[in-house]
Amino acid sequence: MIEALSLAFRQLGDRRIRHAILWTLLIALTISAILIAGATATFALLELSGIVFVDWALALLGGIAAAFVAWMLFPVLAAEILYAFVDQVADAVEERHYPHLPKPTPASFWHYTIAGIRLALVMGFFNLLILPLAFFPVANVLYPIFYFIINGILLGREFFEIVAPRRMDFKAVRQLRRKHRIKLFVSGVVIALLFTIPLINLIAPIVATAFMVHIFHGLGGSGTPRSELRS
Repeated sequence: MIEALSLAFRQLGDRRIRHAILWTLLIALTISAILIAGATATFALLELSGIVFVDWALALLGGIAAAFVAWMLFPVLAAEILYAFVDQVADAVEERHYPHLPKPTPASFWHYTIAGIRLALVMGFFNLLILPLAFFPVANVLYPIFYFIINGILLGREFFEIVAPRRMDFKAVRQLRRKHRIKLFVSGVVIALLFTIPLINLIAPIVATAFMVHIFHGLGGSGTPRSELRS
């Protein structure tokens, strides 16, 4: 697993992966900026108190709150945008490390779209559900535990299910996922950790995709022996 993560980072210089990183960042940051500006402007226009400096203070606090929520949910947004670049990143990894493999059969556009919507809704719901724990002195000790458990399960499953269908039918993908659920959970925790590290979290979806390609090909039953992993 450490080797797979190392290989994922070492391939960030690949032209196709750089292209995916650039567009993912530009789109995700633009959307986040629009949401923050929109929240700030909305509070300013509402004039809740009727007192100018109070309303501006409320607008500022609203913008800060929106920025915090946007930061917390950035993994969801970035992962959504990533779906447009899944095949591009996976192709780059497989062509470099698994050149003997036949040409993959990417999942349909609708599969990626539905998977993306599902991930956004589920991750958004559970992360907002546990978010209040971060603000209470005692409960905030539990927040990181719940965060990594929930996101480990969700991210491990989701990234696996966007990579594996390129090489297997959906029934086989589900069977392989159930067989290796523990390893995929740990992989998901690693991905969730990437999303919490400043600056690294900006490229985490791309790294996670490359990482999961290596994890997939290292699983028994995927059709690619681990010994064929090349640096």
